Amino acid sequence: MNVSHLVNHKKTIATIWIMFILFPNPGILPLDVYRFFEMPTRPTDDVQLVADSLPANATVIEHYVDSHIHYTYDFQAYGVVWYIPTPSDVLKAQQGDCKSKAVLLASLLEAKQISHTLKVSPVHFWVDYSGKMRTNFTEQYETTEGAFVENGQFKFPAETNALIYLNTYKDVVWTSMPLLRKLALVAGLVLIVQSGHFKGAKKQWRDYMSSLSILTHT
Repeated sequence: MNVSHLVNHKKTIATIWIMFILFPNPGILPLDVYRFFEMPTRPTDDVQLVADSLPANATVIEHYVDSHIHYTYDFQAYGVVWYIPTPSDVLKAQQGDCKSKAVLLASLLEAKQISHTLKVSPVHFWVDYSGKMRTNFTEQYETTEGAFVENGQFKFPAETNALIYLNTYKDVVWTSMPLLRKLALVAGLVLIVQSGHFKGAKKQWRDYMSSLSILTHT
């Protein structure tokens, strides 16, 4: 195997290893892609039961979601780096990130027949509705100009913020990753990178021992 083939081989193995660390269950990623284009917001029986206990007031419903769903990253809630749950998943886990909260909120608003829009930016999922309160957080992260999806319709965002994107991705992918998984990721990549060197050293050792054998028999 020449050098270029060896490098490509290592890149392939490294990519597979990284994906395995991020998505130990390989079926999650295609499911995420499907749900991204078909957001699972249709109210189920358990969602309808919660909706029936709430008034037809979007602000009150959003407060319910914020107070009952503990914010945490997908690594902690679902064991993968990125997961779009169903509303039932969120109610069962009672935790999740902005995706979880947005999916559940949209489902509850749908159950109450309250008009709303589910929006997605490169770093955030949220739900807009008439009369939504504006805060420093919403002004920074929940802007129509920064969204590239609105109710499943794609558009080019009018505003982007590379620094916010990079910091968010770092938190989602690396900071929130469990320690043991970080160690496994790094150790695996080191072994992949060094595998060629190990083979080279082994070959050099065999050649050296072979030369000694020849010398001892001459």
